[in-house]
This record gives sequence, structure tokens and C-alpha cells, in this order.
Amino acid sequence: MKINGVIQKKLAIMDERVSWLETRFASESFEAFRSSWELQAAAERGLQIAIEVVIDVAERLLALHGRGPVASAAEAIRKCVELGVLDSEEPFTAMIGFRNFIVHQYDAIDSRITFDILQHHLGAFRHFRDCIDRWKPEASGRRSESEREE
Repeated sequence: MKINGVIQKKLAIMDERVSWLETRFASESFEAFRSSWELQAAAERGLQIAIEVVIDVAERLLALHGRGPVASAAEAIRKCVELGVLDSEEPFTAMIGFRNFIVHQYDAIDSRITFDILQHHLGAFRHFRDCIDRWKPEASGRRSESEREE
């Protein structure tokens, strides 16, 4: 899909954060991670930003295609699945749940969960980008004003 500059910029931010997380934590041991609040804070903030991009891009795509506004980030993901942008709600709704936990339950974040995400689930962000890149808006039936002008 040809995407606008705002979406491209947001996706570039996500790519940058995910790449940094992969590089920084690839060889980190859980013991070192668990014993360092600085490492945990850096990981949590990097993940939060990357997840915020997923939410922002989903909401922006819906708005561009006349499907917004939405009441929640989970609804944005659900509507993106309905629109054909994403192939399923998971792992994206799980990302949103983790982001909500970071923001609202910051005093109870389990370092094992954060570390597991860093070691095994960062590919979900690339999957999100791949879904955006492969999406054909014309297949979903409704085209936005900006697409009709191109």
C-alpha cells in the first residue's frame, strides 16, 4: 500500500525502537535484566513507544478510510482486521494489553514477561509493518479521498 508521510514516519519510529531493542537485549541474560531497573525501564519505554505506533497507525488508517473514530485501541485493531489491513487481532491486542499494564500498573510489571517479549515476540512489530505494506485498500471496497486523488 502507498502510505502517507505521517504513517511512514510513525512506522520508521517503530522500526528504530524495535531494532534497538533487538540489538540491546539479544545477548542479555535474564538475571542481568531482572537485577537492573535501568534495563527494565529502557525496555518498557521502547516497547511502549513501538506499541503506541501500532495503535496510532491503526487509528490513522481507519480515519483515512472513513472507519473511525474508535472507542479503544483494541477496537481499532478489530476494525483493521475487518477492513483487511491486519490478518488477525492477535498478537496486536496482547500488545495493547501489555502497553496498558506498563502505563497503568507500572508498579507491578513482571520482568519475566517483559524479557520474554524482548527475546521471543519483537517479530510481531515487523508482522504489523508487513500487513500495512501488503494491504490493498481497493480490495476493502472503500477508498479515501487522498487515494482517489492519486
